[in-house]
Amino acid sequence: MLLLWRPLLRDHSIIKMPRVSQAVAAETRRRIVDISFDIAMNEGFENLTFGTIAKKVGITRSGINAHFKLKADLIAELKPMFLEIITRPLIFTSPDAFFTSWVYAIHHETEFVKAVKHIGPIISPLQGLSSIFDAIRGEQTDIERCIYMSLGYAIVHLSEDNCTACNRNDHQPENEALTEQMTEVA
Repeated sequence: MLLLWRPLLRDHSIIKMPRVSQAVAAETRRRIVDISFDIAMNEGFENLTFGTIAKKVGITRSGINAHFKLKADLIAELKPMFLEIITRPLIFTSPDAFFTSWVYAIHHETEFVKAVKHIGPIISPLQGLSSIFDAIRGEQTDIERCIYMSLGYAIVHLSEDNCTACNRNDHQPENEALTEQMTEVA
């Protein structure tokens, strides 16, 4: 015979576990999202596991499941945060303005560089290209040329050996002409 243990009071009623307040639950969710964002930005999505998050937040994995049933649910929460960091420094008014802002962001925006390097698991290259094509104003052929130039520039300058913004803390312009060009475009 299988006996199930249930905590009972002397009057044989079941003890109810206290529920956390909505404020505590909201704070826990915020901490999960913040720490997950930090892991994804600095270590990549491959290191974003419920176990790692739970350890850094100081809760159990089931505590995370109370807020996010699947990793995909958590990633859906992080996606707009990544997109905002990537689009913030970019200028979409023309292909030339876009390329100039892209080059500037690669060299001077550390968060931009991290987001671009790690966004692959949440936005496919095709989705990213399509979004950029739709956002830049101008002639289709000019936009296409600009996209290819931007991608080539990123491939060359965001490799581990050539990444100037990856480990920079000062965010100071290396090239005054580029800074002046950014001021004129903005």
